[in-house]
Amino acid sequence: MRALRRSARMIAAITGAAALMAVTGTATSAQAAEGTFFYTRADTGRETFLGSTPNGQCLAVPGGARQAVNDTDTDARLYTNSSCTSSSRFLGSRQSDEYTAPYPTFVRFG
Repeated sequence: MRALRRSARMIAAITGAAALMAVTGTATSAQAAEGTFFYTRADTGRETFLGSTPNGQCLAVPGGARQAVNDTDTDARLYTNSSCTSSSRFLGSRQSDEYTAPYPTFVRFG
């Protein structure tokens, strides 16, 4: 009897832990790219970065990017319009690239 209760508790604990990991893992991967997106502003030549890089959102790159470093774990595409529909430029995870005018002014991760 004691062994049966112990087995039931162990199965419940394992099931609960598996469910928690499934929910947490899914939520984390869909939220934001891990790491930092650096870029050299086309208008001032200063290096700056984006603080938050949520996946799937079209984010402004103030000043335009003359050079960009995607030091995140997620691929990105850079655009020249605010709806992220213009011809895009691919920038893979942990890669960098240089750009000419028209400079990309928006980025989308994921």
